[in-house]
Amino acid sequence: MRIIRDDRDKGHQAFPISSVTVVIGDLYELVAGATTWTAATATSNHFTKKMIATESATTSDSEVNGVELDGSEAVSAESANTADAADNGDLMILTDTNTVNNTGTTSTAQAATFVQKGIVSDVDTTTIWGNVIVGNGVDPDAS
Repeated sequence: MRIIRDDRDKGHQAFPISSVTVVIGDLYELVAGATTWTAATATSNHFTKKMIATESATTSDSEVNGVELDGSEAVSAESANTADAADNGDLMILTDTNTVNNTGTTSTAQAATFVQKGIVSDVDTTTIWGNVIVGNGVDPDAS
């Protein structure tokens, strides 16, 4: 993933990680109660804090630089299926740290963490842009 517009330049900061390999552009999340950021996946939830890595890291590194998202940033992401303007507004689930599973219908699952706003171009049919859905880390359905 890549931030393509951010009206609130938050700058880069160091985030704690543990035993992970990080690639620039990977999406990471901080689950409530955790002390380290982990790779976002298809089971990531809409309410977790999220950040995009701005540098690479190896399994021996204890932190990685990134930008914490607040949800207002326009972000590009790879689409697992052909990008289609008809899917604008659809909620989507991740397939990995930089790809969303654009199924052509909006997801109502708690794991929907991306909302498509547009396609990058008519020539590039695999890249979409939109917003990553972020929260404060607390499950709103928890009792």
